[in-house]
Amino acid sequence: MKFFKTLALTIGFGMCGMAAEAAEAALELLDAATSYTADFTVSSPRGTYRGKVWHAKGRERREVATSGGGQAVLLRRDLDAAYVMSLGAKWYVGVSMQAAGALAGGLDSWQVSRTKLREETVSGLKATRWTARADGPKGGFTGDIWTTRDGIIVKAVGVVDNPKGDDSPVEMTLSGLKVGAVDQQMLDLPHGWFGFDLRKVPADRIEQAIEGIKPLLEGRKGG
Repeated sequence: MKFFKTLALTIGFGMCGMAAEAAEAALELLDAATSYTADFTVSSPRGTYRGKVWHAKGRERREVATSGGGQAVLLRRDLDAAYVMSLGAKWYVGVSMQAAGALAGGLDSWQVSRTKLREETVSGLKATRWTARADGPKGGFTGDIWTTRDGIIVKAVGVVDNPKGDDSPVEMTLSGLKVGAVDQQMLDLPHGWFGFDLRKVPADRIEQAIEGIKPLLEGRKGG
């Protein structure tokens, strides 16, 4: 659960980075037309995560290395699915996009707006700096974001707001950005893995459902 929320937060930055000046639904802004791969770093009070992202229209995968062999989140908007995957143990859990948003602090309901500040260079790339605000019933994000001319966010610095008061400073950066075709195998669910499809479980019951299957997942080792 903790890992999922952290990776989902990095996905949320991608949503913010593509907002128009008028507020729009964040999930509608996630599906960039530009395909790319890059390395990413996310730092927050929970720690620092480093990993890789593969993105194509309608699909995105983000993964990080861990002592257990790595973990990933695979988004498939065409299937209304978000998969959490254990790369070492070869298992996955699929939830609906709405449930994924709920687990990540209400990202599915965020409305995003931004205002252009100036042009800057980030990681050797020309980028536009914006001040951004994302709002939802369960929190939001306030800070600055930097996007390329293709609408790809390469940096975000700000605060994730929580209605309970424990706001968290967060920073995300992309490096080694490569725009172009993506290996399609990285954007498909692997064949033959052990998994659970929880897409039909209501968002308000998804945490309970995941807790129920955790013992089955934690004891597994990769085949």
